[in-house]
Amino acid sequence: MTERIHTTESATLATRLRRRLRSFEPMYLTLLGLLAIPSYLFDSLAALEIFEVFFFFLLWPFVSPLLDLALRRGADEEREEPTDWIHMGNWREYAAWFLTMPLTFVNPLMLAQDFAQWLGTGVAFVRHRGRFPDAGSYDQQTSYRLPFDGTWTVVNGSYDHDYSHSWFPVTQRYAYDFVLTDADGRTSPAGSGSAVDSYYCYDEPILAPADGVVVDVFDTDFESPRGGGLSHPLKRDIRGCYAVIQHAPDEYSCLAHLVPGSVSVAPGDRVERGQEIGRCGHSGNSSEPHLHFQLQDHPRFELAAGLPIGFGTVDAAWPSANADDPEHTGDESIGELLEDAPDDGRTYITAGQRVAHVDRADRGSSPDEDDGEAVTVESATDGYRSATGNGEGIAALQRGAFGTCVGGSVAFFGPIVASRATVALLLAAGVALAVGWWVRAAVLQRDRYESRPGGLGIAVGLALVAAAIRYGGAGSVLEIGTQTLGVVAYLAGFVGYVALGEYEQRRSRESFPSRDAALDGLASAALDAED
Repeated sequence: MTERIHTTESATLATRLRRRLRSFEPMYLTLLGLLAIPSYLFDSLAALEIFEVFFFFLLWPFVSPLLDLALRRGADEEREEPTDWIHMGNWREYAAWFLTMPLTFVNPLMLAQDFAQWLGTGVAFVRHRGRFPDAGSYDQQTSYRLPFDGTWTVVNGSYDHDYSHSWFPVTQRYAYDFVLTDADGRTSPAGSGSAVDSYYCYDEPILAPADGVVVDVFDTDFESPRGGGLSHPLKRDIRGCYAVIQHAPDEYSCLAHLVPGSVSVAPGDRVERGQEIGRCGHSGNSSEPHLHFQLQDHPRFELAAGLPIGFGTVDAAWPSANADDPEHTGDESIGELLEDAPDDGRTYITAGQRVAHVDRADRGSSPDEDDGEAVTVESATDGYRSATGNGEGIAALQRGAFGTCVGGSVAFFGPIVASRATVALLLAAGVALAVGWWVRAAVLQRDRYESRPGGLGIAVGLALVAAAIRYGGAGSVLEIGTQTLGVVAYLAGFVGYVALGEYEQRRSRESFPSRDAALDGLASAALDAED
């Protein structure tokens, strides 16, 4: 799997441009937009508003697929990209995606979470002392299986920068998107329409990739009844319905876009490798049903750095390979991927492959000792519950901090189209909506509600910002502008969210014994048994 494949044919201009686009990373330029923030706080720094133009680079993830789709028509078929055999989108589906995109931008929950991802990259940068984990050097603590049975297709994601899910922000750097495809590379039968249940992967079981302890779930997000580029306009989390599982002191898996109501675990639950935790769905930021899977170093999605993941029990194949000689595809891109794959005994998968879990006894998850991880997880369950108080207190505070970020987003963007008084009313309406939803969930869906504690926290955060806007205007002691207040509220909420997140990670790390400690415990137990 490490042989480099060369070809002597010359690539077309469209093919060369597609390859350039893969390595182009304009998202870093959006960081220059942060230089505009002081202009909202101090009138003397108004000249810094010119840096706002760099925020337009946030649109690059929406523009690049269209450019690739256009260039694909002129690319040399003999030099196709590894994912070209997959049929996931045409012009009509991209049009639907673009037409519904403004609804995402006016959703304050999505705005607050998107900005938190960007700021969270800075937090992760500090945590890793300026050097993010990479596939060549990261010391993976646990052995993982694919989070499903059967043969699925990697439609997005890689250990390699050029085919990564999204290199920046770092939260999703090594994430994967999985779908089921037929022999023609279609994710649903031809002519079947865009109803979610027409997609092959919809409602398929999603499994725990290793033994672990559940640290966070969300099971009540909205799901669009159709794919084809459409997602629900009122979604409340980028991930939709999801589960986060801790497998080692600093390794957490996140399984996202699950079917609402399908998540069968709750925070503090111990799960075993291969155990069903939900069903593949279309909730959250999703253009069609698929599974988003990633390994991260922090329990909070917005503050995490993505971790490269190598699988110990997986078969991977290239459907675009030459049938007579599958090791030589004639595709230079695949050759480069094969050459760059880490060689540490694990299998590192990448976009364009079809992958399947190899059946074998799944008793343990530790790469060094089958029973070591089982001891770690067993001892971690009670520790996690005692360290977090079943998640109620810290979750409520975290939701409150995030609610302040949401309120800050509304306060900043609201004055573009509404008066200060209207912005305050919108926030008050948000408080009423959040409380109403909490009551509905508590009364009608109590079991599902209890799986995500802290539901009223976001209402408290919104109420704080609404009160600040109402009583902090002209004639008040503060006399602070609405947009300035929005920036201050967002930053204050984010600082609180970071502080609580770091506290949560420290407590979960302390309650989750390290692999070495678990193995030492096994050795001591063995000696005691001999005595």
